Amino acid sequence: MANNSHAHLVMAALEGRRPVQMPDVEPGVLASWMRSVTEHGLEPDRIVEPDVLTHAELQVRRAPIEEMSAYSSPEIDRLFQSLSDHAQVVMLSDAQGVVMHFRSASTVVDTCSNLRVLPGSVWNEEKQGTTGVGLCLREQKPLSVVMSEHFATKLAGLSCTVAPIFGAEGRLAGVLNVTAMRSTDHTLQAVVRQMVASSARRIENVFFDRRHVRARVLRLSRHDDFSDTAAEARLAVDESGRIIDATPNAARLLRSVSINGRARELPEQLIGRKFSAIVDAGHVERLLQDPLATLEGVNGRIHLRVTEPPRRAPVKVQDIDVAPRAARLAPQSAAPKVSTSKAATAPTLEEIVGHDEAMLERLRFAQRLHARGLPLLLQGETGSGKTQLARALHEDGPHRAGGFVSINCAAIPQELIESELFGHRPGAFTGAARQGSPGRLMGAHGGTLFLDEIGDMPLGLQGRLLQVLSEGEFVPVGATEPVQVRFALISASLRDLQALVQEGRFREDLYYRLSGATLALPPLRERTDLDQLVERAFARAATEAGVDDCPLGAAAMDVLRRHRWPGNIRELQHVAKFSVAINDDGVIGLSSLPASLREQVECAEPAEPLVGRKGGPASPPAVKRQVSDAESLLTLMERTGWNVSAAAAQLGISRATLHRRLNEFDVHRPRRQPH
Repeated sequence: MANNSHAHLVMAALEGRRPVQMPDVEPGVLASWMRSVTEHGLEPDRIVEPDVLTHAELQVRRAPIEEMSAYSSPEIDRLFQSLSDHAQVVMLSDAQGVVMHFRSASTVVDTCSNLRVLPGSVWNEEKQGTTGVGLCLREQKPLSVVMSEHFATKLAGLSCTVAPIFGAEGRLAGVLNVTAMRSTDHTLQAVVRQMVASSARRIENVFFDRRHVRARVLRLSRHDDFSDTAAEARLAVDESGRIIDATPNAARLLRSVSINGRARELPEQLIGRKFSAIVDAGHVERLLQDPLATLEGVNGRIHLRVTEPPRRAPVKVQDIDVAPRAARLAPQSAAPKVSTSKAATAPTLEEIVGHDEAMLERLRFAQRLHARGLPLLLQGETGSGKTQLARALHEDGPHRAGGFVSINCAAIPQELIESELFGHRPGAFTGAARQGSPGRLMGAHGGTLFLDEIGDMPLGLQGRLLQVLSEGEFVPVGATEPVQVRFALISASLRDLQALVQEGRFREDLYYRLSGATLALPPLRERTDLDQLVERAFARAATEAGVDDCPLGAAAMDVLRRHRWPGNIRELQHVAKFSVAINDDGVIGLSSLPASLREQVECAEPAEPLVGRKGGPASPPAVKRQVSDAESLLTLMERTGWNVSAAAAQLGISRATLHRRLNEFDVHRPRRQPH
């Protein structure tokens, strides 16, 4: 269907006419079209660009759903990889249609930018007409809006398949959205819709479990193996057996529970009622203690499993084979003090610095420089703790009275980074906030500015940044008068800035301004205190999860010692949280570790153990860290099976930077040949 006739077909359908080329339109889509015209006063050919929040505004919006977003990330990654042949974008929006989490293929970056499909973009029916996110916010069920079913003419070439995610007390918490930016049909999107709905349920159930870690959780499923959380429903009950929370699927399942072979009517609201009254069971405790408990349903049995809250009595160490616990580590008097103002999920300074003497010496050096207001450059692999160290230096130094402003130069679209840094006056450009924006530099006035991935800053902006550092002033976008600013600067990069200077991709004068004091953070695999860092990360993950004692088994600890840790401290933190979350035993064993770590053990060939410094395990040989031409990059991508995460880890760069290099070298994944 040609886009130039899209508006005609929409209006014809609303007038009750159906041109021969008009396919059947879902009632929900047709109703949304009608609201778009009659209630919102929209026209298909005159839809304005969606609002896009500034980075600062987006950070504020992310805070309420930060925990859900964190638990969503692994599922979003899996969905993105599974549907890579059929969809190019996976997004998580909040309950108001603001995009919070965003994954896209490198091939559609320009298209996303042109359509304003970006983090922080707002997709509601009131301004954008019929879209997948907007319709899901209203109908709160999995659905698809396929190509010309979009109200806006400019969106008629893409398809959105979405599913709601419900939070506390069954309230809508977010929308999971998969977008195909090429021709597709309802048959394919129906299959995609099942996958998206399953992913949404998994996120919903994980989020439910984390909210009720100290309560008794009842898991309901029509399948007795409980092998897929997407097929499960959840109830949380207090000590008296009263329901304190439930997923929407729980009410649907329990409505089919039969009494004497017949279905019964359930009250609309389960929360606040006794579970025994809902299922009409005289001996609920006996039922819940049965590992094979079932409820009779009109359409078959409903299987029930119980997750009890953690016991408060600690596990006796002498009765189990465990690695040393964090609680038995040496006193922490040598470690710098830890600020309590950071987010609870961020690693503490102890977790970054540990007991490695080289790290402690580097930290003392960095503290002196930062206190005197000298620019500091942090270098190290991704996840090695650069951001956390920068924040700790700020909070422990004389600049803590001001704000700590962190900017990832690789994460902000190039067309937005200038206005993000320097701010803009009202109406300075299309899409600019009506009230203007002071910019991130002004937010750091009197405090600390942290520029992460500084090597990815566009060349044109490097000159403006140098001017700010030299003169202490800048002119906002759209303004004529300069503003004064003063801050301490910390920058970070995992790339070789000197090599970028030689390639003409980074200003030499800015490099020397930034690198007068350079602090290199070693990768986790080279740390002499790896055992203590692992133990501390797992102890902290257990505390955050409400588990009083969750020791590491010797076999699991051995795997963690031998792992290469390409993601460093950030990867360690994620592994610890994952393992604690799925562990059902008193001890974390191999079965609780992520599958990727277990597979390394299964695939490893027997070999003599390597001995590194101080008797610890030696680091594996360093991988190739540079690619200087398209052929080398193509070879790497083919060797990793076009796994962007794996390739980025081998290069020691971020996924965003790798995507940028793929575009620069014009390296693209070959299309699959039809059979």
